[in-house]
Formats: sequence, C-alpha cells, structure tokens
Amino acid sequence: MMKDRKLPEDQSLVLFTDMNGIPREGTYKKASKAFIEAIGDEGPEDTGNIYPEEDIVSWEYLDKKDRPNPDIMVIL
Repeated sequence: MMKDRKLPEDQSLVLFTDMNGIPREGTYKKASKAFIEAIGDEGPEDTGNIYPEEDIVSWEYLDKKDRPNPDIMVIL
C-alpha cells in the first residue's frame, strides 16, 4: 500500500493506520519491515501486534515534544 511513500526511521515512534482504517500507536522496526503496536507495560517478552509494511496505509511520526522524556523527572 505504501510503495510510493518513504518509511519512517528505524525505531521511530509512529501513529499508523492499518488496512481496516484503525489508527494505532507503535514503533517502526526496519529489520522486521513491520510496524509494532505498543500495548502497554507487559514487558520486553511481549512485543505487541505486528503489522507488515504492506498492510499499513498511512503513518506519521508521533510528536516527541508531546511526550515527556523518560530520563527527566517532572516535579509538580
């Protein structure tokens, strides 16, 4: 589906839409040629749902400025 479109950088956080029109958040993995849906804090052994590049109709980078840096503690 995305043959004409450039793919995201490896390990990028992205918002992607599958062929059913369902938007999902996750990570693009270049080595796997797939988008991996983020599913929470199940741990590193649970990778989430995997969507091959050809099953994705669109994607966009998640804006990093909207997400706090995990290395910085925010004190309110």
